[in-house]
Amino acid sequence: MKNLIFSFVALFATNIFSQHIHFTYFDYDTLHINNIRLMSSNVGNSDGYGGFWEVLNSDPWDQTIMYDQGPWIVGKIVNDTLLSISQWNYSSYSPGPIINGQAAMLIHPEDSLKYRSYKISKGDDETNPDYAEWPIEYGAPLGNNGKPLIYGDQTLWTVFNSLDSTVTQAWWGEPLDPFPVEFHQTVFARSGNGIDEQDIFANTVFIEWEIINNGNQQIDSTYFGFWTDIDFEDLLDNRPAVDTINQLGYCWTDNVITPYDSIPPAVGYCLLYGPVIPSPGNNAIFKGRSLLNYKNLTLSSFHGIIDDSELRPLYRPARSLKDAWNIARGFDSQGNIILDSVSHQPTKFPLSGDPVTGQGWIYEFGTGGGAGFVFFSGPFTLAPNDTQWTMIALIPAKGESNLNSITQLRRKAEILRSLPYDSLAFGTLNYPITDVQYEGKPVVADFKLYQNYPNPFNPSTTIKFSLPADSKVNINVYNSLGQLVEILEDKEMESGYHEINFDASKLPSGIYFYQLKTGSFTQTKKMILIK
Repeated sequence: MKNLIFSFVALFATNIFSQHIHFTYFDYDTLHINNIRLMSSNVGNSDGYGGFWEVLNSDPWDQTIMYDQGPWIVGKIVNDTLLSISQWNYSSYSPGPIINGQAAMLIHPEDSLKYRSYKISKGDDETNPDYAEWPIEYGAPLGNNGKPLIYGDQTLWTVFNSLDSTVTQAWWGEPLDPFPVEFHQTVFARSGNGIDEQDIFANTVFIEWEIINNGNQQIDSTYFGFWTDIDFEDLLDNRPAVDTINQLGYCWTDNVITPYDSIPPAVGYCLLYGPVIPSPGNNAIFKGRSLLNYKNLTLSSFHGIIDDSELRPLYRPARSLKDAWNIARGFDSQGNIILDSVSHQPTKFPLSGDPVTGQGWIYEFGTGGGAGFVFFSGPFTLAPNDTQWTMIALIPAKGESNLNSITQLRRKAEILRSLPYDSLAFGTLNYPITDVQYEGKPVVADFKLYQNYPNPFNPSTTIKFSLPADSKVNINVYNSLGQLVEILEDKEMESGYHEINFDASKLPSGIYFYQLKTGSFTQTKKMILIK
């Protein structure tokens, strides 16, 4: 079928190129090596074909977990804010790379068939046209043997850009300006047909992006974003939520009696590695390799979408460049500071409560068919010819109940985030989920103190930590001189995940350190108070 599409486009292209008429060549392919079927296109989105999960049901139409998805990039060149976006069948991206400062489809439309989605699997050779024609000239990855590099057991690779002025047309009635950014997108998965609890790699898809500034000016205040419209079983009850500990945006449902009479899943995307920024003494992962004196950024904001027709600034999709810029920086779409509905403190992570325990800010109503979210990681700077890199994982989960599906989802994210890059991309071991307590509380493997959020903050921030066993806990805050300024906790606490609020309204601006001590374990992190 795909070859027939190529032939038709090639014939059509032959007829129109002589007339110097430009068209956008759209192509997609399907990752289908394990239990997830994921469509991926050469303009970054799924174009409504979406994703399917065979664990859910024998009927393919009842296996939908995602309708559409795609990457965003927003930043400033001098004083102009620019945006590239994929959202509900609209994409401001154009197939192919940027060549000599111009979009490939504008400068070399005769090569449009080369700007396709390439699909290779383990065991392939030159009899697969995508393997034989692997576009190394456009940046497709090669192994040490000089042959196409296959991640997992099956890989989809494509390149697209946001510099094509014929594509960046009206979006919600507003045109977007060309943006000199090129994306290299790699989608991959491991083979396997294990049930969800037996092997998370049989039920996970990984997506990586290289983001290249092919312009001649620096892009400042840059944010990478990922948007998705999640659909599963009951399309009208996919409630967005975020788990900042596990860097996880997800949708869940409270409709325990689904139209298909099965246990509903929870469906999420986990940020495994964010963009990198300089950070002396730290170590980042960049394109799978260790990078000294840098760190990977974490999620910087989350925006839940209740429906594509939603009008409230807190829950509506971005409908303009201004909306997207506000959301990327952690405000609502109108630029207002968001107050947590439970703590009443400023937050960039609305809906970060826990549906399993019922604590915190939880969306408690039905949604529309356009429910999903967009999350961001930033800010960072892209100098001319500079490259950034980021990696996420699509990880649906199905437990023994709708809420236990969330517990399973979190545990899967925790496992994936604990593994080194090579294990994710090239490893061969299976990872079963064997230590989930089905009352809805994941087993905590280690003592850990998490980075506070928000950070910087004014005047309060949330500090989270985990305990693998009941422990005597001491949490202190120190100033930059090492002087104790406040004792936050000094008591026995149960195992599990905990969070506390630190109110610094009586303290001056500055750098502070918070420390977790319990038995032989001690960990300290830095936070910044700005008034």
